Amino acid sequence: MKLLKYLIIRLTTKGSDNAIKVYNTLYPAAPAETKYVEVPKYVRVPEPQSPVQVPNSPMKPVDKREELEESLAFLNNKKVKTKQDKESIEIINSILKNMK
Repeated sequence: MKLLKYLIIRLTTKGSDNAIKVYNTLYPAAPAETKYVEVPKYVRVPEPQSPVQVPNSPMKPVDKREELEESLAFLNNKKVKTKQDKESIEIINSILKNMK
């Protein structure tokens, strides 16, 4: 029904902007009702847990040496090693030798 009214107004006026203005003056939009939402009085905050080091976990290792050893162990345990993996193993080995 709204579309039909708009098309009739559009045919009698010049330009779509004028048709929209005329339609809005003849048929004003009903004001939207405001909805009230209850806000909780108390918000439960979880207690922070102590970090637990799990092998191959996404958590950060304690220092750089542990991180390198962990990634070296991961690369060595892969069954199928790509060329990039082999290069990474060599690089990590050389870095660990220089750290000692």
